[in-house]
Amino acid sequence: MNDSISWWQAIVLGLTQGLTEFIPVSSSAHLNIAHWIFDQPRELTFDVLLHIGTLFALAFYFRNDWKELLTNPAQRKLRNLVFLACVPAVIAGVLLRDLEESSPLFIDVRFNALMMIVMGAVLYAADFYGRKQRTIEDVKTNDALFIGVSQALALIPGVSRSGATLTAGLINGFERADAARFSFLLSLPITLGAVGFEVFNAIRHDKFSSLNASIPIILLGVIVSAASGFWAISFLLNYLKTRSVTLFVVWRVVVALVVFALYPFLSS
Repeated sequence: MNDSISWWQAIVLGLTQGLTEFIPVSSSAHLNIAHWIFDQPRELTFDVLLHIGTLFALAFYFRNDWKELLTNPAQRKLRNLVFLACVPAVIAGVLLRDLEESSPLFIDVRFNALMMIVMGAVLYAADFYGRKQRTIEDVKTNDALFIGVSQALALIPGVSRSGATLTAGLINGFERADAARFSFLLSLPITLGAVGFEVFNAIRHDKFSSLNASIPIILLGVIVSAASGFWAISFLLNYLKTRSVTLFVVWRVVVALVVFALYPFLSS
């Protein structure tokens, strides 16, 4: 078993985090699968640091949107609904966060693959049957709560935070791009809080001293994560203006089938 993270693995993991954090295919499942293929123990602290890169990408991409939300009185309703949608995920994170690190099921790539297929089917059904008539200006309290509760499910690897919230938005009749934009807006405060808490927890329990990666390797992964994450946001918002989610559903199924096919060979 190779414990240390090399420079090329940092690039692959950074790309994995950046591309799959915002595209609805589940970054946590893909990171678990990547560590498994590299024959590495799951390096949760390193994965958390990669989230700093995608957090920067998210903040920079939506900097003007958040400036409007925080300073324009006309945006007060939408701002309050974004924060309201974060509440269920915060509660779930506090109550269930230990499962992410301790549950053998959560880090089992076969379970991750199964959840990728299941959530992919739900996403496809929501896209197929959703009315896709409402815009982000139509978000109401019940929408925010429903989308927020769905976000809490993303604690399960394979579900995907962006996938769960996009699915919830489609179920509630929102256009694809508007559902994705609301998902990204509520992602910033929840990710900021989660990353801040995890970094504080890592410092408190001295987890950085046992991290199997040098500072240059960490910085490389974070930079790659930020750059690829910025591209992924732009790609998804433009893609969903004219296309369905079928591509991402197919990707989920293909990756899951590859995991099932490789498992007897890589886990022997």
